[in-house]
Amino acid sequence: MADAGNMPGAVFYERAGDTIVRKNSCVFGPGDLYCSHWNLLALAGLSEQQWTPQFSYLKRPESLDDGGENLID
Repeated sequence: MADAGNMPGAVFYERAGDTIVRKNSCVFGPGDLYCSHWNLLALAGLSEQQWTPQFSYLKRPESLDDGGENLID
């Protein structure tokens, strides 16, 4: 997509005889329907701006991926 940046997503193609046509596409990101944790966050009253995923949740990391912007003690 023009001006969309480098976003993960999916593109669907369909064969129509000898031609392959692009049928549909979508971008994966905050609020999309493909990742159930957005719905769980909404139930908790949180938005995608209030939550930053971390690479590890097993122990508190020395530095947070978002710089601690959404840290709640």
